[in-house]
Amino acid sequence: MTPPVMLSKFLPPQEKIEPETDRYKLQAGIRFVITDILVMPSAKYGAIAKFNGYDLITTQRLKYRYTGKRIVQQAKDLLAAAGADDNGHLKQEVKVLVGEYRTENGTGLEFIDPA
Repeated sequence: MTPPVMLSKFLPPQEKIEPETDRYKLQAGIRFVITDILVMPSAKYGAIAKFNGYDLITTQRLKYRYTGKRIVQQAKDLLAAAGADDNGHLKQEVKVLVGEYRTENGTGLEFIDPA
């Protein structure tokens, strides 16, 4: 039997994913306008949803990420309903409020209409 070879002989090396220091985890109570959505697979979480947008009042640019199933599903639904280009830029910007709901294991987050 021949000795094993390096993985890179058959597959190109994967680019190392650098942590995004300017992207924050979503929290309940945040109100913002979503301009871009990216849903990407994750071995650890199943999927990660990333959101670009801006604050409703100050228009400050914002970047968020979240791995909860309800938010990830809402991100997929928004991409389908609002329409997006290949880069995830929505054809129609969407105003949201991050709400909290109870689960069997504690709490989770979801998007709701801002008041």
